[in-house]
Amino acid sequence: MDEHSVVQVLREIRPGSGERVLVAVMNDPRDLAIAREQHWYRVPVKRAPKRVGADYLALYLTGAFPPGERHRVSWYAPILAYRLTTRVDLLPGEAKHPRAQEQYFKIEIGPLQRLAHPIPSPKLRRITFIPTTMERLLNAREIGDLWDKGSGQDELWAAIAADETLAER
Repeated sequence: MDEHSVVQVLREIRPGSGERVLVAVMNDPRDLAIAREQHWYRVPVKRAPKRVGADYLALYLTGAFPPGERHRVSWYAPILAYRLTTRVDLLPGEAKHPRAQEQYFKIEIGPLQRLAHPIPSPKLRRITFIPTTMERLLNAREIGDLWDKGSGQDELWAAIAADETLAER
């Protein structure tokens, strides 16, 4: 076996063992189909966040998706495992892709679940990854509520929201 055919397990996680959530951007409807049907998501190692480890993966869908789905987090799934592989091993039909030989994390996930209340982004933002918690994911009213800025800032934002002042984190 050559180095590209070896898939290394980086970390195994039991679903529900914690409440850390990684919100990741999804730019392509094909990738949502892969997440639904094949139960994995890919992250280039070069672009991965400092803390890629989490118990759940949530997906922020970009403008590439239909109205009503775009610019919001609607889906999440438990993370089952992380594996290190190459892009070409993940997407063999794209062997000539410029990043075909680059390293990727293959994040293996359980079935996608729809959030009871999708989390919209009222103002378009460049989002790649947001580390958050399940509590924040389930209680967020908008995308800015997902960031953990410390309890003092949370209290300030709660007061601003209660006053219905238009503001953004």
